[in-house]
Amino acid sequence: MVQSIDLKHLKALSEQLQTLGERCQQWDNKVTLTENKSFRFEVHLFGSSSLTLSGYYQQIQSTLEHLKYVITKQMGNTIINYECERFVDQFSALLNIVNQLDAGKAEVLYKRYSTQQEKVYGQLQRQYQYEKRLLTMIDEENSLYQQAMGSHKAIHKTRVATLKERYQKCNEFTQSLEFKMEALDND
Repeated sequence: MVQSIDLKHLKALSEQLQTLGERCQQWDNKVTLTENKSFRFEVHLFGSSSLTLSGYYQQIQSTLEHLKYVITKQMGNTIINYECERFVDQFSALLNIVNQLDAGKAEVLYKRYSTQQEKVYGQLQRQYQYEKRLLTMIDEENSLYQQAMGSHKAIHKTRVATLKERYQKCNEFTQSLEFKMEALDND
């Protein structure tokens, strides 16, 4: 998915994100939200909801920092691609909201959530974080496997297989929660 990304590209992304952050700050001064009325994003994009656009901007900054970390530590392509896609998805979603606000189409961007939806949303966020941790653990075990000698190689290979199995089960549960959230959204 991601061909290659270097510090020059990361700097350009950081500058674009900063520009978006300034636009978010301008809108935060104009738009007021409440606990039961928030911006409409796909449930998996952000770790927590925010009453300000700047709150989402800060979450994207964290994603970019984590992306820089996984690239500088040369973690595997799986985790780098995951973080790149996550950054792009978050950035695109927030940019879309800001562009809609600029166009005067603000009211279609808000969504009210029921208590059941909030509960499922919380479960989904925990699942996404757990999947992310599992991917990192798999990558670390693969690195250890590559460096190991003799009988230690077999131990790391077994751990990788176990972690992959846990990730598969976790991903299946995440998908069921996504379907449940989608069904609640359609009600």
